[in-house]
Amino acid sequence: MRPTIPTATAGRSEGAMDNLSLMALAGGGYSDGSLTNEEALKIQEKLWRFLARRTELYTMGDSSSVPAETAGELLNSICFTLSLCLKESGSPASLLASADLEELFARGVRATEKQVERGKLLWQAACVSVPKIDNISLRDTLRGIGGFFKRYDHRFFAHQIPCDIDYQLCRAVPDELHGIEYLNEYLSRIIIENDFLRKFDERLVIRLLKSYCPDYKGLLINLYEPAAVNAAGLALTGGDVFSLDITDADRARLSALLAGLPESSARKALSDCAGRLYRAVDIGDAAAREYLTQTALGLWPRIAAALPSGKLDGIFLSIASDESNDI
Repeated sequence: MRPTIPTATAGRSEGAMDNLSLMALAGGGYSDGSLTNEEALKIQEKLWRFLARRTELYTMGDSSSVPAETAGELLNSICFTLSLCLKESGSPASLLASADLEELFARGVRATEKQVERGKLLWQAACVSVPKIDNISLRDTLRGIGGFFKRYDHRFFAHQIPCDIDYQLCRAVPDELHGIEYLNEYLSRIIIENDFLRKFDERLVIRLLKSYCPDYKGLLINLYEPAAVNAAGLALTGGDVFSLDITDADRARLSALLAGLPESSARKALSDCAGRLYRAVDIGDAAAREYLTQTALGLWPRIAAALPSGKLDGIFLSIASDESNDI
């Protein structure tokens, strides 16, 4: 029988490990049985003692008692920082049971600092990569991320993200990432999406966005997805991917190509079309290729639902008429 992982209350504050529990810290090591009961209990006790020391540092020695919510945040930060140490060194979770947590935590702090420096470079690259397409949420999100690096407290609240991130990605960052890890992955995905959009004539992208959402500037939409979806559809039919325009005839061809296929065959067709697309637009980066492939594969549930009616116009859009030169 496995021991229950307790929550912390003022030393061990309730709910403290809701997001970054011992299981998350151990990378699943507890839940998959790679940690013994004895190791898990020992790690828990070491964490409580270490939390008390970190609390004294946080209060500058004034008190070892803080509100339960603060204790929970301090504990989550400890878990986040230790997890970075384990990831960077490739060490097993069991190391937490035998090693000095002070030393592991110091190594985790250094790993966090390196991630912060990487994040600054990613933010600069993301700002430079923005296509000449106005979107308030993208602009405001990147501006807000610039303030993250001034407010981020990597010593006591390393798991937090002290900025607003409103711009929606086509493929969201996994929920298990926190703090600077989350931010860096978010910025990496922004760069992938922006670089893809810049492969195309911005006037065509804007006309496509108008078909997708007339208020593409003001609403919380993703700019990448409509272009990626249409380009993938054109790659599947052998059309001109740079046109970004899916006609009724194109949709009929897509329906004929995919209707009746078993899911495995349909997913292979979508994966193959992503390969043709990233070669056509000259995407060499492996992460960007995988991002595009997963975007294409993610279309299948929507396509499968639409195929019985033959109506794919809600997925593959026709470009709006060029009524203005508004960019």
